[in-house]
Amino acid sequence: MEHSNQCPRCGAGRLRAWSELSEEEHEVVRRLPASADYSLAERKASHRWCTRCWYETAGGAGLA
Repeated sequence: MEHSNQCPRCGAGRLRAWSELSEEEHEVVRRLPASADYSLAERKASHRWCTRCWYETAGGAGLA
């Protein structure tokens, strides 16, 4: 299954994996309200974020 890199919320941003985020963006992610279902380590491993609207999605397949 292939994942779209376009943000489904704002449509203008690109979903990026933890490894693609800058140090400043890492700090933003740490401060975002997160579901109690996921630890920060799980979020780093399998979630993607839009740095335009900070939409977060869990979708592990094919991440760098």
